[in-house]
Amino acid sequence: MQATYNGLELPKNGQRSATKRAIEVPDNPSFLHRGRRHGRDIWKASERVFDAAVEKAYGGRRAIRWFEIFAGEKAFRRFGNWLPDDSVAAARD
Repeated sequence: MQATYNGLELPKNGQRSATKRAIEVPDNPSFLHRGRRHGRDIWKASERVFDAAVEKAYGGRRAIRWFEIFAGEKAFRRFGNWLPDDSVAAARD
């Protein structure tokens, strides 16, 4: 796994999920999906809901470490590419 994607450092304490026979989710998985259009209206509230649900379920032992992956219009405006290779690598990793 790279240390940065599209020039952004991975979240501190963020961990990669693994897949063997079943998905192994670490205590602090790194994850992000922020919408540019309809998603941006609800995503900020959604993050708070997801964070609160994980806090309630795990009593602080687990947390999501949010990380932005650039795609679409935002990626094009920033990098001149609709889907940068680093964004694909970050999603794969």
